[in-house]
Amino acid sequence: MIKEEILKNLKIVLKKIGATDVEPTLEKPANSDFGDYSTSLPLKLTKQLKKNPMTIAEEIVKNFPKNDLIEKIDVIKPGFINFWISNVQLINQLYITVKNDLNYPEYHLGKNKKLMVEFAHPNTHKLFHIGHLRNISTGEALVRIFEAVGNKVIRGNYEGDVGLHIAKCLYGIQNSKFIIQNLKTLQERIEFIGKMYSAGTKAYEDDPKAKEEILRINKMIYDRDPEIMDLWTETRKWSLDYFDLNYKRFYSYFDRLYFESEIHKRGLEISKEILKKGILEESQGAVVFNGKKYGLDTRVFINSLGYPTYEGKELALAEKEFSDFGELDKIIHTVTPEQTSFFKVTFKVEELIDEKKYKGKQLHLAYEWVKLKAGKMSSREGNIIEANWLIDEVKKKIAEKFKCNEETTEILAVASVKYSFLKNGTQTIIHFDIDESIAVDGNSAPYLIYTYVRCQSVLNKSDFNNETRLRLSGFDGQAIKQLNNDESNVLRLINQFPEIVQQSAIQLSPNLIANYLYDLAQKYNYFYQKNKILESDEKIKQFRLMLTAATGKVIKEGLYLLGIKTVDKM
Repeated sequence: MIKEEILKNLKIVLKKIGATDVEPTLEKPANSDFGDYSTSLPLKLTKQLKKNPMTIAEEIVKNFPKNDLIEKIDVIKPGFINFWISNVQLINQLYITVKNDLNYPEYHLGKNKKLMVEFAHPNTHKLFHIGHLRNISTGEALVRIFEAVGNKVIRGNYEGDVGLHIAKCLYGIQNSKFIIQNLKTLQERIEFIGKMYSAGTKAYEDDPKAKEEILRINKMIYDRDPEIMDLWTETRKWSLDYFDLNYKRFYSYFDRLYFESEIHKRGLEISKEILKKGILEESQGAVVFNGKKYGLDTRVFINSLGYPTYEGKELALAEKEFSDFGELDKIIHTVTPEQTSFFKVTFKVEELIDEKKYKGKQLHLAYEWVKLKAGKMSSREGNIIEANWLIDEVKKKIAEKFKCNEETTEILAVASVKYSFLKNGTQTIIHFDIDESIAVDGNSAPYLIYTYVRCQSVLNKSDFNNETRLRLSGFDGQAIKQLNNDESNVLRLINQFPEIVQQSAIQLSPNLIANYLYDLAQKYNYFYQKNKILESDEKIKQFRLMLTAATGKVIKEGLYLLGIKTVDKM
């Protein structure tokens, strides 16, 4: 990689000028007029070398090896060094991109190069809503990005299938006098349990006797009482079948589904064991972790009824996750920010249980909420916006706007929603707007896919196939030394892609890829509008076709890493 070569040469130069204990770094200038890479090393070395930063910068440039890699090096006040990669090098890298599979710089979270991304997290007997859709979009993208940079990634999914919400739903069913065998389709069943959950929740809040009965049902579920197990098992299966359809629709799958029902007993056992060890303590009839001595919150692990809380169950979940797939370097939990205190406490308790096994090996990746822009649309489910409902609403608009077939409409709808989430950082609250999500002249999936389709159209018209690529095997970057600005802008962006993917992994930020792709699409479309491709001189034509092929390849690959499919026609 070009960046690694520059860093390697900088280390050699630093040794020559007597600088020690400093690791050179390179940044991408915000403005491409300031080069491909920039370093502020001279500013950091002022105290050590006892020299003016501009003097240090000049010394670094003077000693930097001369080669075909770098076309120009500039020194900018108060002590920055800017590097321009040579056009010949960039064009030769472009040819490699077109000819071979894309290769990315590796990035690992530990020596095993193995991690788990735990995401999706729906609860049975509830709808798969737009929050889950943002969660699964983020988690799926992270899995693909970490795989691209050389990791083995385990896909985990922790689903709530016991708890008060289920007791409320089953209470609603038992008191509805409805014969559930009359429900023939999965859609009917899911709508039914949604209504029953609402009915049970209202009864729990309004009727003391109903509340007492719901608490009794909750205990029966935890105790696996035969009186309730058949109904629980059947309705649970409805939810799991429904979730499976969602996972397929959004292009995800899981290596392991974890359920609260399989770990709650072990969570209770672990909590009692560490109570004896003094990690937890008794308080007002419950068992808690007193986090004050660690600067953390106090949280309950066994409630006053004797049941493990989410905190208690988390101990058993961690035990299983860290044993099911051998030694993991890291588990990334994709969960909303409301659970920040929860994870800080459970991570600390797990560390106190077994420091070697758990310390520094878990990470809470918080993602914010998704809301609908006021006045744009309303859900038939009230405050709960079901994921499929949202996709179908977008699908209707796409069908009206693009007049494409069913398969293309479905791909574009899923792409539009997922990209609308992923182009934002996880800490950003999203106000979703359908029109914005499908705009072909904005930062949207249809715009990126449209650009990809345009690239394929140009290549098809030119017969740029494998045979053509073989004819280009003698292509020499030296043949084209002068590039216009439009060509240069696209070329330089294409060469940045592998580093962008690596940075997305390092920062756990799929939005870096999304916004890079938008920048690339904009620059390619500007180049396309201002420059002839097929009518150019033969060598220029070859270069511009390679530029087009590489742009299409990078857009398709970038969207794949985001968990988004492309289409061949729009």
